[in-house]
Amino acid sequence: MNQGTTSDPGATPQRVTPISLIFQEGLLSIALTTCGLAAVYLAVASLVLGGFGQPVAIFLFGYFIWTLIEYLLHRFVLHWEPQEQPWQSVRKCFPKHRGHHNSPAKPRSDGIGMLKFVVGLSLASVGLLSIALPVWLSLSANAGILVGYLSYEYFHSACHFLPLRFKYFNMLKRHHAIHHHRDETVNFGVTTMFWDKLFGTTWQPARAPANAR
Repeated sequence: MNQGTTSDPGATPQRVTPISLIFQEGLLSIALTTCGLAAVYLAVASLVLGGFGQPVAIFLFGYFIWTLIEYLLHRFVLHWEPQEQPWQSVRKCFPKHRGHHNSPAKPRSDGIGMLKFVVGLSLASVGLLSIALPVWLSLSANAGILVGYLSYEYFHSACHFLPLRFKYFNMLKRHHAIHHHRDETVNFGVTTMFWDKLFGTTWQPARAPANAR
C-alpha cells in the first residue's frame, strides 16, 4: 500500500500531506459540494424550527446513520458483481469499485460518480422523508449523512496514502488493508469497525487445530 507518496511511478516522489491529499484524490469537489449542501440543509432546518439545538442533535444522529449506510453500500452494492446480463445493466447505475480493488494505490477516478450518486440519494431522501417527518428533521439528518460521506471519502483516501499516527486510526487502516489484501468479503467498514463486529463480518485469522504440532 502506498503510504505518503504519489502513486505515479513516472513522477518524482512527493510526500502526501493531509492537505495535499484533498487535491490528489479529487476530494476538493466532494468537500465543497457536501459541506455546501449540508450547510444549506442546516440553515433551512434552523430557520424552520427557529433554533440550532435540535438540528445539530439530529445532524449528529445522521452522521452515525451514515456509518451504517457506508457499511451496507460497501458490502451489498459496491461488491455486487452479477453475472446475468439484465443485472449487469442495473449494476452500471451504481458506482464502480472493482478498479479500486485491482489498483488500490492508484488515485481514484470514480469520485465524482460516487458524489453524484450520494447527492442524488440525499435529495431523494429529503423529499421522501419530508412526506412522513418534519422537514427540519429530514434536512438535519441528511446534512449529517452528507458530512459522514465526506469523512468516509477522506479517511478512505488517507488509509491508502497517509501514514496514520493515532492508535485508533491505525487500527482502522489495518482493518481496511485486510479487506484489500487478504479477504474482500470481510471488513467492509472504513470509518468504523462497529458494524462489522455487529454483523459478524470482521476478519478472523485462521487458527491451527488444537492438536496440531
